[in-house]
Amino acid sequence: MGTLIAIGHRVELVVSDFGKGGSGGDDLGIKIHRVPMTLWSSPLRNFWEQIEFNRTAASLIKQLCPTHIHCHDLSSLLAGLWAKQTTKAKLIFDAHELWPESWGGIRERVWGYIERKCIGSCDQIIMPEKNRIAYFKGKYPRIPDPFLLENFPCKSEIPTQTFDLFRSVYPIRKNQKIILYSGLVGPGRNIEELIDSIRMCSEEFVLVILGVTFKGYANAMAANVKKLGLVNRIFFHDAVPYSKILQYMASCDIGTAFYRNTDVNNYYCASNKVYEYIALNKIVLTNNYPGLLETVEKNRHGVCLREVTAKSLQEAYTRASDPALVTLGMKKFFWQDQQHVLLQVYNE
Repeated sequence: MGTLIAIGHRVELVVSDFGKGGSGGDDLGIKIHRVPMTLWSSPLRNFWEQIEFNRTAASLIKQLCPTHIHCHDLSSLLAGLWAKQTTKAKLIFDAHELWPESWGGIRERVWGYIERKCIGSCDQIIMPEKNRIAYFKGKYPRIPDPFLLENFPCKSEIPTQTFDLFRSVYPIRKNQKIILYSGLVGPGRNIEELIDSIRMCSEEFVLVILGVTFKGYANAMAANVKKLGLVNRIFFHDAVPYSKILQYMASCDIGTAFYRNTDVNNYYCASNKVYEYIALNKIVLTNNYPGLLETVEKNRHGVCLREVTAKSLQEAYTRASDPALVTLGMKKFFWQDQQHVLLQVYNE
């Protein structure tokens, strides 16, 4: 958004209102149109909410008379398609996720049908990972070549000062290395393996688990930590505001970012978190998926694991401390290095 504003574009956002906790552009002085939307326990009811959001968003967009409509993910592409039919604006599909593939079952078929119906009307397509582009081109061979626009952080947002926020709260010695898990604290996120790895490794390493918690799950994990006698080496930290998260990421020694290989969307993941750890000059532990291997291990920023187990994590902590394998700062990735791609998208 900042890049487009800087070259003279008027930018306005049309967003759902259930995520209004973030800045969403307020800090850039962007006008925001919020569309009411409710999350339900019923998938069918949620799907209908998505359709209604797109109908309302399309009506708002038509009133704005835009020259370009930038749809972030498939969940908003119907709105762009419907608005384009009246406004004749260029439709840009920011395919941040392989959306249908991330669902499976009936939802994959329904969203796959919507994607097929919309894709031919897109003037430009943006994707954040080159393996995703190859997959998408195989899926839709007649579409325009998607632009590669990766999830690099803005250089000005990366803290340059030193932070040590966890040691100010928890009894962590200076000679101990802090491993950080940041994200939702719930099942299927390798938290159990991380906890078990601390039990197996030396006292040189401690673990901080930071994020929004599934209460019952977090309580069970905390009880397990107490049972294992690791309350002085594993710490549960409440979620922090998004505006502060980079300061907390800067306070660790080793950052983790794991994704279950349950679908092609995860396998070809393009994690913001990985690039943020790299920008902060932190060691990264992640999966050995194609894009992550190239970004992390090729550039000597950390270790990619074939399997995420307590044993493999224990071994990775040692490997990550070996300067022959990990040399931080060899290459960093910032938005400024690729913003010209976005300008090309809008000038095509």
